[in-house]
Amino acid sequence: MPSFKSLIFIAVMLAVACRQPVKMQEPVLLSFFQTTPAADTLRFEITEDGADAPVSGDTIPNALFFTALPAAWLAEIDYVADSTQALVLGLRRFPLDDSTDACHADIRQFWFQHQSLLLYNKNRRAFTARITVAEWYGGEGGQDLTGTWLTDYDGDGDKDLIRRLIQHSSRPEGDTLREDFYESAELLLWEKGRFVEEPIRDTTAIVKRYPVRWMW
Repeated sequence: MPSFKSLIFIAVMLAVACRQPVKMQEPVLLSFFQTTPAADTLRFEITEDGADAPVSGDTIPNALFFTALPAAWLAEIDYVADSTQALVLGLRRFPLDDSTDACHADIRQFWFQHQSLLLYNKNRRAFTARITVAEWYGGEGGQDLTGTWLTDYDGDGDKDLIRRLIQHSSRPEGDTLREDFYESAELLLWEKGRFVEEPIRDTTAIVKRYPVRWMW
């Protein structure tokens, strides 16, 4: 029967073995994103084609994508937990600053669509964050739509994110169907190698200045 110390040693080695593939797979995952020049402004949106939208970019093996990233990041989008049914595409890679690149990933599963930016630190040779930039999700009673602008919002020379959210709900009201829409916005400024959420003084002005394509 193994001693207590032997069991501890085995547990430590198993923990190391579980962590090791993540670091080893990050460079492989990075290779699926084609490098493109930086643009003054980028828009991330979901098209009306839905899951039938034309496929572009490189198809990333599900076993690679869903194991190379930290589980906590994927838990934030747990509606794609059934990774065997998802189509994952690596679209592009572009610089945010001298040490950080953004990798644009597109995930489709049935009619659900999701797009993330994976932040990659070139000095550390590691992914450091995942940020939702576009999404179409919901059911018959309501849907959520997300779209994002990447642009220099505060004029400091760095690209910031203006994330726009639209919530749609519908419910019977007598003989008619009542539909409600709610629009909001989030501002994430680029500071010291990461996006930091900042309060918005005039949400209405942001909504008008940075529109997203409606699906209704």
